[in-house]
Amino acid sequence: MVQRFPITLTQLVYFAECAKTLNMTAASAELHVAQSAVSTAITQLERSLGASLFIRQHSKGLILTTAGETLLRDAHHLFGTLNDTIDSIRSDQREVHGSITIACFKTLAPFVLPRLLSSVRETHPGLDVTVLEGDHSECLAALRDGRAELAVTYDLPSGDGIENTLVAEFRPHVILARSHPLAQRERIALAELADEPFVLLDLPSSSDYFVRILTDAGISPNLRYRSTSYETVRSMVAMGLGFSILNQRPRTAQTYAGAEIAAVEISDDAAGLTMEVSSLAQVRRSSRARAVEEAIGALFSPN
Repeated sequence: MVQRFPITLTQLVYFAECAKTLNMTAASAELHVAQSAVSTAITQLERSLGASLFIRQHSKGLILTTAGETLLRDAHHLFGTLNDTIDSIRSDQREVHGSITIACFKTLAPFVLPRLLSSVRETHPGLDVTVLEGDHSECLAALRDGRAELAVTYDLPSGDGIENTLVAEFRPHVILARSHPLAQRERIALAELADEPFVLLDLPSSSDYFVRILTDAGISPNLRYRSTSYETVRSMVAMGLGFSILNQRPRTAQTYAGAEIAAVEISDDAAGLTMEVSSLAQVRRSSRARAVEEAIGALFSPN
């Protein structure tokens, strides 16, 4: 008996692009087809499934329904399996082809993405990597709803259903204005900064981590300024507005504001953050995901 399906692969591709952009006009432009073709495909798909996949908002784009979220997750799994099959048939199996979307924690992105994308382009020129940047919860949301196959994040709470692979660990350090009296020190105890204003990198989950470093040292933070921007925090500190605690170290001490900061080791036993590659535990990683994960591991390999 011939097996027939009520939906087509083209409909799923159009649906996935609409779910990614949440806009049919943008999806049709990305797919290089007429908007009417995308709209018709989605309507036919919904009719075949007997369920609405999007809530249409007049002039405001689309919202995925619960059925749409389920289909998107399974569609990405299907795409991954199909791409793996195609890769396994190709004559040169050392090179991975196709496309993959990864999510990356926004403060890690400047330190990881340029080197990662360059490495992947050199090793697998047929692999197209798209990146979504966000805070920790946004990266996990991209994993859970199928918009991203991998997420590069810190080891912050991720909940059930997420599989994590440790890549590297970064110890925290203090940053001070270059003119600060303690800026020339190699190490500093946090108690020496107890009365000074604190500039917080204020991102969900990670902000609690930075505050906890101070409270664990017996310090009640004198929180004066906060920003969700890594570089804004560095610039504020460089201008003498306070000190901060960070994990990543740019290769330059100069900030966007022109002034410089000094990075000083913390003598206290302050907990570090590990960088992890995350994916959905119940979904087998595709060859593209494995290639990207290997490239990330190579970037931070001690050898």
